[in-house]
Amino acid sequence: MPFSRQLKVVLVIGVLLAGLGGFFWKYSAFFQKGATSVSARFDYWRAAVQTAKVKPFFGSGPGTFAIAYQKVKRPESEMARLVHNDYLEQASDSGMPGLLAYVLFIVAALTRGYPKARKTAAPGRDDWLMFSVWLGVLGWSLQSLVEFGLYIPSVAWPAFTFLGWLLALKRSTTPQTPGPDTHC
Repeated sequence: MPFSRQLKVVLVIGVLLAGLGGFFWKYSAFFQKGATSVSARFDYWRAAVQTAKVKPFFGSGPGTFAIAYQKVKRPESEMARLVHNDYLEQASDSGMPGLLAYVLFIVAALTRGYPKARKTAAPGRDDWLMFSVWLGVLGWSLQSLVEFGLYIPSVAWPAFTFLGWLLALKRSTTPQTPGPDTHC
């Protein structure tokens, strides 16, 4: 648009401030209650750590956090089926071996996937699509510290699919040139 850069910046800031104002106005009752979901997560995490301490080798069993949590939750706390932290969920459900295996898998896959995400068959050129996919999987793995995306198939399957795609990429050290029998 033919507007000056300063006007564009002012318009974007104005839209952002109006959006934030509307958000806080709409959810003001939630903030007045003290953001109970945040404090509830700390209670879930405490229970998961406690369960992992009591059953460090095998955990409480796959998908059984709700049973373990019901035994240790505070009376005023709301009931939860999942820990809201995929890593603590692994520790609670599968014990320390399960947690270590999951963390090592995620760290190794992200580490091995990163160089492949930055290099392509064309020397000196970054492939921003692959890097963006890697960055998205990194974001998913970090969000898993405060959410349970591992237990939502529509979130976990694409993340693991993209992670597998990054790991399967082959890097070529020589530039690819079309052969005589290929069509360009």
